Amino acid sequence: MKSKKETKKITQMFATRKTISQLAIVAGCMMLSLSNETIAQDGEKIFKQNCGVCHRVGGGRMVGPDLLGVTTKRSEEWLMKWTKGSQALIKSGDADAKAIYDEFNGTIMPDMAHIPDADIKAIYAFIASKDAPATASVDTIKKEIVPDASNNATPEEIERGKNIFIGSQALSNGGPACISCHNVNYTGVIPGGLLAKDLTTVYSRLGGDAGLQGMLGAPPFPAMTQAYKDRPLTEQEIAAITAFFNKVDKDKANQQVATVNPLLYGGFAGTGALLVFIFIVWYRRKKHTVKKEIYDRQLKSI
Repeated sequence: MKSKKETKKITQMFATRKTISQLAIVAGCMMLSLSNETIAQDGEKIFKQNCGVCHRVGGGRMVGPDLLGVTTKRSEEWLMKWTKGSQALIKSGDADAKAIYDEFNGTIMPDMAHIPDADIKAIYAFIASKDAPATASVDTIKKEIVPDASNNATPEEIERGKNIFIGSQALSNGGPACISCHNVNYTGVIPGGLLAKDLTTVYSRLGGDAGLQGMLGAPPFPAMTQAYKDRPLTEQEIAAITAFFNKVDKDKANQQVATVNPLLYGGFAGTGALLVFIFIVWYRRKKHTVKKEIYDRQLKSI
């Protein structure tokens, strides 16, 4: 039998161990919390460098969708596949991937295969940390969206944007003119290059001022990144080009009518003239066939 003194000592020892275990658990939770916070902070920096041109987290859609709440809608495995190779996921027949691609008018998200998995996970940790509370309303989020300033652009600014696009006004830092690779369907603009996508509707495709200006300020596409790496556009040039593309996009329907109607009428006129010509040739040949000449001689011999 152990004495009361020994029993008390053993009890105190177990109590001390329990306290130490509890403190270790608390410390572990604190370390985990701090670790998650650090990862989220790193993720914010990586997000701004690689994703902020096309996406917001809680500020509305831009070139791509608003990513608020995406970590609750999609699994980590799906998000990793989409981020590293969106086109491969679309071609695989994934319904969600195809739906996003169709919703944003076929805008291609550049593959981020060069970003380490740990950094991609940090990005989504940052997005998860920004999930709106249940009390947040859609109206609250909408208030953060800044109206498109290019809607109030002056005719002079729009003209300046057009001149920058076609290259008649050189860029301040010596970058190439947009028309060398792109085309727009707009009066007074000659057909441009075919190396890249037609930009007639780029303003609406990229979600207005924010999306377009974000793309022009930090191009996410390899060819553009290289072309403007050491020759970035100025804020004034970006504003003028945005105003021009806004105007082009709004006038798209009128431009299509102006372009198609003359061709349509010309086609009708040409078709009619061709039919008349064929009829005349056919009638003359019928009138002067061998059978007609024989028939005429027989009539004279009667």
